[in-house]
Amino acid sequence: MIQSAFLGFFNLIIRIIKSGLNKRNILTLPLNFFINFLPVVIWLSIFHHAGMIPLDIRPTIHSKIAFISDAFLFGDWFGELQSQYHDSYQLTKISFATAFAFCVFGLLIIPLSIWYYLYHIKSLKYNIIEWYDHIFHFENKKNTRRFRLLAVPFLIPFFAFIILNLDHTFSSQNIENFTKTKDIIAWFSYVILHVTVPILTAVYLYVFHPAGTVKCFSFALGLQNICGVFTHLLFPTASPWFTHLYGIHDTEHVNYTQEGFAAGLIRVDNHLGTHLNTNGFHLSPIVFGAVPSLHSAIAFQCFLFIITRASSFKHRFASDRSQSTSNRLRNGTQMVGSTDDEENDSDEINSKTSRDECVTTSNSSSMSDLADSDEDYSDIDLEATDKESSQLLSLYTDDTDFTNRWYFRIFNTGLVAKLLISSFIILQWWATMYLDHHYRFDLFIGLLYSITSFIVINNFVLQPRVLKPWLDLRFGKMPDDNNEARTMGMRVFKGTKIEWFFDPLA
Repeated sequence: MIQSAFLGFFNLIIRIIKSGLNKRNILTLPLNFFINFLPVVIWLSIFHHAGMIPLDIRPTIHSKIAFISDAFLFGDWFGELQSQYHDSYQLTKISFATAFAFCVFGLLIIPLSIWYYLYHIKSLKYNIIEWYDHIFHFENKKNTRRFRLLAVPFLIPFFAFIILNLDHTFSSQNIENFTKTKDIIAWFSYVILHVTVPILTAVYLYVFHPAGTVKCFSFALGLQNICGVFTHLLFPTASPWFTHLYGIHDTEHVNYTQEGFAAGLIRVDNHLGTHLNTNGFHLSPIVFGAVPSLHSAIAFQCFLFIITRASSFKHRFASDRSQSTSNRLRNGTQMVGSTDDEENDSDEINSKTSRDECVTTSNSSSMSDLADSDEDYSDIDLEATDKESSQLLSLYTDDTDFTNRWYFRIFNTGLVAKLLISSFIILQWWATMYLDHHYRFDLFIGLLYSITSFIVINNFVLQPRVLKPWLDLRFGKMPDDNNEARTMGMRVFKGTKIEWFFDPLA
């Protein structure tokens, strides 16, 4: 039995290696990996060598901007304006008024006006962020469609405003708020999860999604972090620990010889009996780099990729539909696995890539007919509810007696990944403020950097250069000579009962 288990494990490792290479040369694999993660390497190199910049050419440090922006854009919940400026309650009251105006007009009315203009005045018929959400996410649920169109990206900043303020209420810098348990949880999120979650996100995208998705994730991370570190260098700002340590009016310590400070992480060093955090922050090459928070940007980039890519379908190629599949095969079609009209619809409208017409494949279409068609899968009529189903190549048939088991069903709509990453971003924002490393303003600007980078990579690379070619393979428009219609996980478990689990279209 032990020998059988060892042999099975050995075979699994061999399949993982072969599936990862997928007919590529093992000698070029490190080079491909380096190219894919080159933007991240560039960011780390810039950050590491920032201390070599001569002090006399560095820009002026802005020690008050982040503090004031945080108070007047998010509200002075802890009365810090009053304590720093020795003012009555007047400034705090003003801060609540300006925060309300920022939330209602800046984060609600303006985004909703843009959304209304695009989808009701201009009658846009596709999701400007997720061109193929009618294939990856919809089961003929009109309300789900409209929520996704509205939430990503238009309402994300509004939701972030609410969550940041909720996190802020639990991050008071009063000594009564500090406990050993909170300190350890905050350290684990701020340090350990900050490093591991992007790696786990990359692994998830590599295993469960089309080839090239993880490269887009890396480029989006690298782009936002490079822009972020240049912002730190060109527009240096102070963190909240600096204000709490020296006061808002301090000028003596506002210079480039100032050492970094671990702030709340010093308490963790005391709990663990180490000096790792304290020493690490003392050696930081960029002390005044509060805005944007790259902790927030990195976490939110993970959130964006998972929340958009974790698909909502399961059992699209279930065996209980094999009878209709057989009928299509007897009629000459080589396309199997389409969903019922009640579950998935691909609608005909003006395409995202400016084609004048889209060609919808009928149930009797052959592979050659599809190869000659000019169908663009970004076509979607948001108001239609009774259109012909998409025709997808089924690479397997899953057995519902097996796939409907309870331990599979909890993963069926992609909610597990979405809930985990949502919990992480909430925890990370709290931990960052609790440890006194960033204001809400810093975290929010980091979010905006993340969204901007995501939109650029998504619009110019992910949607047209990764998802579109992959869907061409799955719709039979191109021959799958390199076995790229399958994800990494599908290749590893090809021919087994759990291949369906790794298919974003399943």
